[in-house]
Amino acid sequence: MNENTNDVSKNGENGEVIEETAAGTQQETVTDTTTEEAPAPEAPPKKKKERELPDWMLDKTTVNELKFCKYFVEKHPMKCISGRFFDYDGLVDEHALGNEVYRMLRQGVWIGLSKKVVQIMEALRLYTYSTPLTPDLNYIHVQNGKLDLKGNFYPNREFCNNRLNVWYDPNIRNGVYYPEQFLAFLYELLYSEDIVTLQEYLGYLLIPSTKGQKMMFLIGQGGEGKSRIGIVLREIFRDNMLTGNIHRIETDRFFRYNLKDRLLMIDDDMQMQALSSTGYLKSLVTAETPIDVEAKGKQSEQALLYTRLLCFGNGSPKTLYDKSRGFSRRMIILTTQTPPESRVNNPYIADRFISEKEKIFCWMYDGLLRLLANNYRFTISERARQNVMETMQDNCNITEFLEDADRVQYGETLKATSSALYGSYCSWCEDNALTALKRETFVSWLKQNEEIYKIKYSYHIQQGNKRVRGFVGIAIKYSTTAF
Repeated sequence: MNENTNDVSKNGENGEVIEETAAGTQQETVTDTTTEEAPAPEAPPKKKKERELPDWMLDKTTVNELKFCKYFVEKHPMKCISGRFFDYDGLVDEHALGNEVYRMLRQGVWIGLSKKVVQIMEALRLYTYSTPLTPDLNYIHVQNGKLDLKGNFYPNREFCNNRLNVWYDPNIRNGVYYPEQFLAFLYELLYSEDIVTLQEYLGYLLIPSTKGQKMMFLIGQGGEGKSRIGIVLREIFRDNMLTGNIHRIETDRFFRYNLKDRLLMIDDDMQMQALSSTGYLKSLVTAETPIDVEAKGKQSEQALLYTRLLCFGNGSPKTLYDKSRGFSRRMIILTTQTPPESRVNNPYIADRFISEKEKIFCWMYDGLLRLLANNYRFTISERARQNVMETMQDNCNITEFLEDADRVQYGETLKATSSALYGSYCSWCEDNALTALKRETFVSWLKQNEEIYKIKYSYHIQQGNKRVRGFVGIAIKYSTTAF
């Protein structure tokens, strides 16, 4: 033993080992090994349990996109059509869908979560890709099934472009479904013969078709409550309806992209400014073939649009350059009645209409069936026809000039030069405080409407010793002024 060691070990009785320290104290360290075993050493403290990763996570940073998409679509069935998601309720709000993906991913992804959401959304587009759904004109899809155009109801939901926010009860339509409050409002708003037209047009909105080839305008002085109709339609159509401005359809090429898969667009307060062009509007109203649309930052594409237009305003629509009948013939213009002075406006009246939305839907559906029975020809009152005629005259005063028997006469042997006709027209506009159209517009309009007035454009109208251009079948009645 080392002499410098301070500890001394001694054997005690029964084999006990006693250690003595330099301070003279003793401590028993080992018990009798022949009768008891030494206790096992204490286990190290357990580490904090790690969070378990979902099945679609490969590790803490990697998502198995295929597994995630499969799991997500099983939970939320949907299809991607032309880059947009559709489920059993129709068009999916991508902001809400992105939030749903985010809430799932945050279970296992901690770093770069926002970028991963965008990545998974693109993976979902590829995973759920589907060819475009052809608009089905034979069924109306509601929340609890679908309704055909013969009154038959099928309580099964299918993928569709447009699903209405109504629950259809066959017993309502087969029984008494009269929407009392809504129709009472309409009888105060419109003339009774025009309510039939409105019913047919609102029914026309239920199916993705443009065969009616009409857009509707409700015109009033203001304060009649016509915009309440738009609130009811918003509750019925939800995302299948768009609120906008018809001027933007012509002037904003990106706005047109919003019309895809929409059954209806409402202009709640139509501008009194004249439309600078009408080409796209006319194409939209009668569209039965794809139309070019363009989303901002993307290549334009061809889309089959079936959006119908319903506009509320304080004056008839006007055009700046289009003086043809092509625009006017596509319009249905209903004028409102003047509200009684004693009427008290109820700010909550739209809520009462919304409570009747299932009954209103049945009323609209019956209007659709009547329209189909008439081969898409609307029931137009004489008042509504006159409204369109007056709008045509406001947009193009040539018609009113040609109907003035004091200025113009018709006959097979009569002739008039273009210059003489235009001069008489300008004099007539001056007398009636109207703005005359340009000479080229005037002559072009007469050419387009030859059949209506039984006239014919000619290059051989005799004027003195020369031949000039003019029209056969019409002549000017010269009064005090000659042209």
